[in-house]
Amino acid sequence: MTSTTTTTTTNKNIRDFGKIFDYLKDPELRKKEVGNAKLTVEGAVFSGEKFEDVEWHDIHFKNCDFVGAYELKPKSSTNVLYEDCRFSGVFGYGKALALHFLRCAWAPESNAYAGEGSRGVLFESCKFVGGSTDPNHWGAVGSDGEAEFVKCTANMFNLDGHSKLVIRGCELDNVICSPSARESGGVSSEMLIETSTLRGRFRMTNADLVSLTVRDTLIEGSLDMNNAKVKGDVLIERVQGGVIRGYVKHANSFTVRNSKIMGDGQDVFEAYAGGIKTIEIDGTVFGSGTAKGGNSTDGVTIGGGIGNDPAKPKPRVTERLTIRNSTIPQLNVDHIQAAEVHIENCDFAEANLSNSLLGVLRLDNARFAGALDMSNTRVRDLKQSGGTDLAKLGSRLKADGSNLKLPQ
Repeated sequence: MTSTTTTTTTNKNIRDFGKIFDYLKDPELRKKEVGNAKLTVEGAVFSGEKFEDVEWHDIHFKNCDFVGAYELKPKSSTNVLYEDCRFSGVFGYGKALALHFLRCAWAPESNAYAGEGSRGVLFESCKFVGGSTDPNHWGAVGSDGEAEFVKCTANMFNLDGHSKLVIRGCELDNVICSPSARESGGVSSEMLIETSTLRGRFRMTNADLVSLTVRDTLIEGSLDMNNAKVKGDVLIERVQGGVIRGYVKHANSFTVRNSKIMGDGQDVFEAYAGGIKTIEIDGTVFGSGTAKGGNSTDGVTIGGGIGNDPAKPKPRVTERLTIRNSTIPQLNVDHIQAAEVHIENCDFAEANLSNSLLGVLRLDNARFAGALDMSNTRVRDLKQSGGTDLAKLGSRLKADGSNLKLPQ
């Protein structure tokens, strides 16, 4: 990924553009003289001149340079296209409708946003170039309303769509996407990531989301959702590679299906059961982790929700945990409280279901090659089928302190 951006030195200042400059400064004059005809601005440098509280519409900026801080702040942008333009500084685009950036570039530490309530904000084939490795000095681009990034590249940057965010066909390296309802007038974001490559650490920590979908995407690093708040559903589908950190504060459902999550040799996958109503893993192959890895986990960890004292459990949040048609070398489902846990047609090298309160535990063709730890777990109803027989595990089954009663 490129780490530099180029700027032209041959363009002249916008003040030297005569009537075009006048029309940008005074939209009423433009309307009076040329009506609603599209205005084209090509080869201009915007620097040292303020454009504030003006309503821009039907403008095509082509091969322009925007340099400075707080000079570009139109009240609104409607049907505005920036093509092959370069931005270095701090900019605002106002409340936007059909605002399109095509093959544009933003320099390190640049900041540029469309306003609250914006719709149809599209960044296409754009470059967001990072500089410092310190996130406090990363640039930030997007919208306090809706934003879509298509075929873009970004390195050490914040990309935002605070009420809706779509990332499609992008290559992102160490990027933060953390929509905030505080920035969008209280509206949480619908977030979609598809057909993209995420390298390094892709952060959605503390995001306010209506829903999150990640599909047909390659993770070469980690997808970090820790402390995100999701009102609806999380879906991870046909995703390859990397680490998934899914300790969201709450979500209606969390589904991983038809994926291959191999981890980084230390951590693989984690989710906070205590904040999610239903969790489903289907048709997914996981890699192995190192015991007590980077977040004190190994392998696939789905934990939490019962509290520190199983004798005094927290109110139950998790209704159902389903794992089917999957291969999991290391499964850790501990300290959870769930109405139902259903494991079907899965292979485990080792599994830990300890220190939990379970209503119904259904094991249907669940194959355990190594140890199964169910120490201190209370199960109201154990149902085994499809050849699963925990009694055949012998000494590989650890059930100290549990209430398991296995058929003899």
